[in-house]
Amino acid sequence: MHAWKRSVVFGALDSTMVRLSIGRKLALSSAVTALFVAGAVYNQWSSNREIRAANDALAREETILRGISQAQMAVARIQVGQKTVELARSAAAADAAVAAALDEARKASAGLAQPIAIALKPDVLRESERSVHDLAGAVQRFAQAGRADLYGRPVDAAAASASREEIAALTGRAEKTIGESVANANRFTEAAMTTAAERIDAATRLGLVAGAAMLLSLLGAALLLMLNIQRPLSRLVAVLERMAAGEIDATIAEARRADEIGALGRAVESIKAMVARKAAEDLERRQIADAAAAAARQTAMIEMADGFEATVGGIVGAVSSSASELQVTAQSMTATATQTAAQSTSVAAAAEEAATNVGTVAAAEELGASISEIGRQVAGSAQLAQRAVSEADHTTQFVQALGQTSAKIGDMVGMISNIASQTNLLALNATIEAARAGEAGRGFAVVAAEVKELANQTARATDEIARQIGEVRGVTDQTVGAIETITALIREIDVVATSIAAAVEQQGAATQEIVRNVAQASVGTSAVTGNIAGVAQASETTGMAATQVLTSASALSRQSEQLTAEVHRFLATVRAA
Repeated sequence: MHAWKRSVVFGALDSTMVRLSIGRKLALSSAVTALFVAGAVYNQWSSNREIRAANDALAREETILRGISQAQMAVARIQVGQKTVELARSAAAADAAVAAALDEARKASAGLAQPIAIALKPDVLRESERSVHDLAGAVQRFAQAGRADLYGRPVDAAAASASREEIAALTGRAEKTIGESVANANRFTEAAMTTAAERIDAATRLGLVAGAAMLLSLLGAALLLMLNIQRPLSRLVAVLERMAAGEIDATIAEARRADEIGALGRAVESIKAMVARKAAEDLERRQIADAAAAAARQTAMIEMADGFEATVGGIVGAVSSSASELQVTAQSMTATATQTAAQSTSVAAAAEEAATNVGTVAAAEELGASISEIGRQVAGSAQLAQRAVSEADHTTQFVQALGQTSAKIGDMVGMISNIASQTNLLALNATIEAARAGEAGRGFAVVAAEVKELANQTARATDEIARQIGEVRGVTDQTVGAIETITALIREIDVVATSIAAAVEQQGAATQEIVRNVAQASVGTSAVTGNIAGVAQASETTGMAATQVLTSASALSRQSEQLTAEVHRFLATVRAA
């Protein structure tokens, strides 16, 4: 029950402190501390005043006691004067003793003047002063009556006895009044000392209580200030630190307060809203930039594909055209070699016939015409072989340019792969930022995931493109090898055709010799037979080379078609990416 009451009281106090401003909180704590300080100061002042009063009373009673002591001494000296008068042997001695007694009475009056003025009961002191004066006067009268003999008069015994009795009575009265004054002074002194001690004890107790109260009030003020100022400020600082770290979903409970902490909390809440808006704007800008970059990459890839298609298409077209021309040339060389072989067979038959009938001029003329035709065909074959070599060289240059273009495309594919990697990193950063944004960043997380998937697709497409380019470069290298092989074969055909042309030229000279000198036909016929055998063998070699050229040209044509298909597939992949 008591704990519940304490919780209710502290809850109400905390609610009240939350509604107060920091200035009022500080003023309230300062006022409570000042109140306790004022109480302690008042207690000290009051205690000091009472202690001063007790000290004044002690000083007063001390002054009274000094005056009473002087009066006691005066009574004692007056009694001594009375004895001196009784024992005096001359009037002068008696007068001196009386004068001393009167002087002691005056001193006693002077010593009691201030005590009488300050005493709480001055009547007793005045009675003591009168008793001293009366005693001194009695001593003077005793000297005149009891010691009249010293002055030349007779002593009156009755007067002397009465004077002694008066002195005794006055002495008793003086001692009594002085004793009463001493008792009063002691009583007042003891009362003053007791009052001073009690007041000092009370002042000490109140000082301790006031000090403890001030300490508790200061501790309470410090606790209230810590709970209502330091802790809320620490929570706001923690919120600001989390916001600086990227967390914008922190709850700011201090914004509901009505004091300066609440104003600061509302300002921090405004900063949080501004940071959230800025994060959303930054994410939107990054998404726009990513979309623009993706569009730019798509445009660049399409432009690259168009340029690649134009360049490689021209090269492939040139290679296909060269392969077609090479195929036509090979077919022509094959036909020429076939015709050469047939004509060589005819020449061989004519040579045999000339060997059997060397006298027939018409046969020799026909042999000359056939050899001339063979020479013309062989010369045509040599020209075709040279043209095939030239076209093969051009084709080799085109294919080498195709390889260089494939290498450039490989570099551009590497650049696209790097862009895809950077896009993937940007998507990862956007995913992290969206995760930091919490609930507000889920939509951005989905967009970041889509961007990341697009980057992965681009990376896979570039890998596929790189593989296709590798295949294209492999086909290109094979084509270059085939063309170099064809070029070597065509050069061999050119050498063989040149040899055939030289042999035919020799046969033409021999045939002319046969026409001019039929008589030597038998020897010439034998030489023609041997040469025609060489021509037949060269024609067969030419036919085999032409067949191989035709096969290589057909393979080159197929590889050109395959290269065209691969290029179209590559361009379709690039444009799709």
